[in-house]
Amino acid sequence: MRFLLLTALALLATAGNSPAQWRRLGNAAVDLQLSGLATGPMDRVQFRSADGRLFARAGAGQWYSTTDFKAWKLESTEPVAEALPAPIPDRLPEAAALVRATSARGVLYAAGQHVWRSEDGGRSWTNLTQWRQSSLLGAAAADLAVSPNDPTSLAVATGTGIWRSADGGLTWSSCNAELPHLPVRRILSLPRGSQGTRVSFLAPQPGAAAAFEWQPGERTAWRPAAEPAPNAALLAASRRLGAVVTVVQSQGDWSYAGSADGRLWTSLNRGADWSVPAFNPGAAVESIAVDERDPRRALVVLSRQAAGPDAVRTPAVVLRTLNGGLYWDDITSNLPETAAFGVTADFAANAVYVAALGGVYQADLTAPSWTRLAGGGLPASPVLDVRLDAAGNQLFAAVYGFGLYTAIAPHRGRELRVVHAADYTARPASPGALLSILGAQVSDVLADGRPASILPSSAAETHVQLPYDLAGPGVALSFLAANQRISLGLPLQPSSPAIFVDPDGSPLVLDAESGVLLDAQNPARAASTVQFLLSGLGRVSPDWPAGQPAPLENLPRVVADVKAYLDGAPLEVLRATLAPGYIGFYLVEVRLPSLVNRGPAEFHVQAGNVLSNRVRLHVEP
Repeated sequence: MRFLLLTALALLATAGNSPAQWRRLGNAAVDLQLSGLATGPMDRVQFRSADGRLFARAGAGQWYSTTDFKAWKLESTEPVAEALPAPIPDRLPEAAALVRATSARGVLYAAGQHVWRSEDGGRSWTNLTQWRQSSLLGAAAADLAVSPNDPTSLAVATGTGIWRSADGGLTWSSCNAELPHLPVRRILSLPRGSQGTRVSFLAPQPGAAAAFEWQPGERTAWRPAAEPAPNAALLAASRRLGAVVTVVQSQGDWSYAGSADGRLWTSLNRGADWSVPAFNPGAAVESIAVDERDPRRALVVLSRQAAGPDAVRTPAVVLRTLNGGLYWDDITSNLPETAAFGVTADFAANAVYVAALGGVYQADLTAPSWTRLAGGGLPASPVLDVRLDAAGNQLFAAVYGFGLYTAIAPHRGRELRVVHAADYTARPASPGALLSILGAQVSDVLADGRPASILPSSAAETHVQLPYDLAGPGVALSFLAANQRISLGLPLQPSSPAIFVDPDGSPLVLDAESGVLLDAQNPARAASTVQFLLSGLGRVSPDWPAGQPAPLENLPRVVADVKAYLDGAPLEVLRATLAPGYIGFYLVEVRLPSLVNRGPAEFHVQAGNVLSNRVRLHVEP
């Protein structure tokens, strides 16, 4: 139980980072069903003879080094090249193959679509990586290195990462599990219920999977999504409009489309008919954001195309419409002359964010003036996409070569929001619930005029527990923020259950017997007993004072009738009490069926007649 307590406290601490503090969601490893985990494209690799260290350069340009072929260190400078004299083979195994010499007489290696070995100076070659019609390494080789100290030790840089052989190419192992180079390109969807985060990747080769999901409870790798990246709308719009449509965004009956040549269309009937386009010559439409409440409001980011054979996308343009595309206003203002790739907005709060070559930029739509978010934890690399969650509380950024990062949305600092501490949603309050006030560290919190308990908080977020004896249809909450008294009313229900989840949707659930945190690598087993941590289950009996840790024995039980379901089937609820040693946390313990299907299952709780959020529980027979 002590491990459970430490885990929950760590979860709250993570949620309470400052607005400028970023954390990576998931890791940088990808499961491509190869001989090991993959990662993003690498284009250079070399050994250093002095200590046997391996150096590798990512497609994004940064160099890494490793001594154990597992843990990688970011290098500040490019290493000095070391290589044996270039060999002259009798012939190449394939056109334009790279050839590397070794310290062994007559032994050569070559790399192209496959990796090859020759024992006779290049007169004959053996393919080391072919498996059926493809490569064991998942992509063609961009570079090959042989250790000067050992002719059987070689490493290959490919579109799927770094691969190593210690036996002259007979077997291969991945060096990618901890190599931080995720090729994320677009954010397709954010965590919601039992669904994880989906992104699109830069595919290592034509025909390779491009859409991947970080599943709740995952600890190992991004995995191919159950469905491909959505492109049906793009294809349909391209055919209908006779253009290379790069972006389509819809909300209700409204749709917006943008093309590679800078045209912008609007449809009022889900793409059946389109308006005469607004034209932005010399530009490409990169991203569109539409207001969910009023689809007449939309934002568009374009990057202008410079002239010349080495043209790159340069100064971005940000456009806004308030009337469904009849007119577009330029709100680029002081945005630096840099390429931009994504846009997202909390229209209700007039906050807009742009993903750009120089990072993430923020502006207020009422008076656009752009500032760069220089928060800690975000790598210094181009940001290719940016998204806000549905409530506008968390900001997500796709960083080129590094992966997906998230932080509390900075604009919460000027428009405070009260959410459930368990899942960051704006569900009703309940007696004894844990709430989070996002955007500031507040003080003197009152609930219906009585002091509410303040838990350890941060400069960006304050955690509060409501009294257990609140009653009525609502609760008046007030607090001091920046020396000002802020008052607001919240709806109140006898129960408003929420299962604690981390930012990627992983629930806080443990095996009751061992105390092990359950996830995809440690699934729950059939007929076992598992424990979930929740907030918002309401009053308990006997009464317990708010702000005090629950006792370790004789735990107060939840008054409401608590039920639990796995894939819609009812479970046996063994107990629903306060969690021992916690402040404001509830513990629901259930027994799983003796017969379960292997894989992820959907779990939720019902307290009274109110349902909780739905989470993913990994189970096995």
